[in-house]
Amino acid sequence: MKYAFFLGCLIPAREPQYENSVRKIAPELDMELVEMEGANCCAPFSIQSLDYMSWLALAARNLCMAEQMNLNILALCNDCYESLLATNTILKENHEVRDKVNDILADVGLEFKGKTDVKIFSDALYEDVGIKRVKDAVKKPFNGLRVAVQPGCHLTKPKRIHFKQQMGVTALDELVQATGAISVPYERKEACCGGPLRGINDEVALHVAKQKLDSIRAAGVDSIVTVCPFCFLELDMGQLEIKRHFKTEYDLPVLNFADLLRMAMGMKLENWEIKAHRIPITKILNMAGAK
Repeated sequence: MKYAFFLGCLIPAREPQYENSVRKIAPELDMELVEMEGANCCAPFSIQSLDYMSWLALAARNLCMAEQMNLNILALCNDCYESLLATNTILKENHEVRDKVNDILADVGLEFKGKTDVKIFSDALYEDVGIKRVKDAVKKPFNGLRVAVQPGCHLTKPKRIHFKQQMGVTALDELVQATGAISVPYERKEACCGGPLRGINDEVALHVAKQKLDSIRAAGVDSIVTVCPFCFLELDMGQLEIKRHFKTEYDLPVLNFADLLRMAMGMKLENWEIKAHRIPITKILNMAGAK
């Protein structure tokens, strides 16, 4: 299983531990990650709202690179997944828009042909690797660990729009359970974490995050697990901000799923990766599955 590896902007800049875990996991599951040298920003929702054609052209440039590599794109970030998948779908279905985008791309010697697909890491694990193989790779299961899964808007929304899938038990829930952990249902699971509101209205963003965390705490979990780097920041660093702003403390460790699976596969996190968490993950590390 070979993929054009799309890192995006946020993960290399602020969450390199996420990338590191994926790079360590992938070879154990026969996933080959091929670097996309010269890839540009995915052009997320902020650019979509400013200039529609610029968004499509910027995202399509990455798709063209993957086409030249004759590989499907593997994205790590939910926003990158949403932007690249939406662009890929629009340009495959709307020939008029595709022609306009190709006129722009012609200036850099590229042409979108619609020969590639876009997957996010969790879906590649679920669909290409398979739950059984993921379970077989687990050497130190997190038996008894109660987890609140935070899929994130841009993991689930594209599936409803492009693939007509309904909400419910997600691939991420099953992947978390493959590590031995328990995916615990909670009221606001499908709600936004508040991250997209940062920089627009920080106070409202904190209120939304607080509602999410209140719901998660009420479910009685040990940890939050996500695949979205924005959700990770909002629910990890955001807990410190909520403590200052609302005088409310949750002490809920937040893990990226790649970290959870990496530990369940018997690989330890580096000290710098552990320190990257604002909410200490000590109690997770001390559990039987992570020793």
